[in-house]
Amino acid sequence: MKAYIQFTHEINRLLAFYKATIYAYEQTDELLWKWRKNKSEFIELGLNVKQPTFYKHKKRAKIENRKNLSETVYVRIVSALEVFLVDLIRDIFIDTKEPFKKQDIMIQFTQAELLSIHSPADIFNKIINKECRKLTSGGFNDIIKYYKKHFDIDLSSFAPGKSKMEEYHERRHILVHRLGRTDQQYRVKYKTKSQTISIDETYLIDCVKDFKDFSELVFTQVKYKLKNGLKSDKIKEKIVEAKNKITIEILKDEIKYFEPNFEFWGGDEFSMFSNILDTKRQIETNKFEIQISGTERQINAFIRIIKKGVIHKQIKAEFHKYRVPKPETISEPRFLDEKIILTIKEKLPPQPWETGVHKKVASELGISNKLVSIAIQQLIGKGVFKNQIDGIIIDEPQSDEENKTKETDS
Repeated sequence: MKAYIQFTHEINRLLAFYKATIYAYEQTDELLWKWRKNKSEFIELGLNVKQPTFYKHKKRAKIENRKNLSETVYVRIVSALEVFLVDLIRDIFIDTKEPFKKQDIMIQFTQAELLSIHSPADIFNKIINKECRKLTSGGFNDIIKYYKKHFDIDLSSFAPGKSKMEEYHERRHILVHRLGRTDQQYRVKYKTKSQTISIDETYLIDCVKDFKDFSELVFTQVKYKLKNGLKSDKIKEKIVEAKNKITIEILKDEIKYFEPNFEFWGGDEFSMFSNILDTKRQIETNKFEIQISGTERQINAFIRIIKKGVIHKQIKAEFHKYRVPKPETISEPRFLDEKIILTIKEKLPPQPWETGVHKKVASELGISNKLVSIAIQQLIGKGVFKNQIDGIIIDEPQSDEENKTKETDS
């Protein structure tokens, strides 16, 4: 994922910058020391070394420079981690929209904004930017809560642990907003009497190692969740009432019918070409074949548009209509007989069933949900299927003989 690669590169660049700067200080100190000790040697070589007034070579100045360098790099590293965690959410959004489908959040668009939208990407962009903006201003603890709530990933359980990760972020906050001067809350929480805090090299290197390990754990967990948990199996199925294969030859430029965002009306139904396009195969430079499917209104409306293009000699078109089989249905009965129960049994998939399977079967057969639900209960009672609750099988099926024995005992 892009966020993880960028974070890894940023950490490595900051560490390289820190080491290079320390090396430059040490080399400069050594050069100036040798100059002061033997200026004639440098003059003979044609080197005129002059120490600038802003460069201090005393021990106290060296310590102060290292401290400032460490603090600057540290602040950048902690910020890079927060950027990584927020950008990783953007990567998840690209892969799947499921965790972001919230009924309790309203996104407001003005009419002008809606009519200016060129593609769904404009809407998606507004949604994800709003999600991430809250986290950017909220801080690390808000990010922890977000990952737990929306992705079921508990960042606080990852090494080096919540307490240490919070201290890293609070230390960054104090360095940025209080110039390293601790407040009472920090001193009580972390059991220290120190009035100031800073960053030494050991602390900085430990932080880099912890952040690398932490980011790898987060990245690995997100990949696992995307593969096994975050993506929903429930995909909204396209209604297919009509299909058509059309061979198109473009005769004039600037034909927009076949662009994904081309808009048209199918009766009172607003559609885009991308809604009905199944496949597109290029044959020659200006010749291609498309397969489209959708409601009868959508397909008929789009074919009328193409035929107008043919009349105006903008395109040539050959149509190959497909017959779409109608779904198997049975007339709505007043009561369940063995034939209907057997038909419902054949339509049911292997267990465990997903929630609402009776509605799917009812829709396929054209009968009521209640009738299918009753039939399923009868099949479970006969031992044909196992009993289940919320998609989990809770007991073994019972044979007809076992049921008869129970009835005799009672």
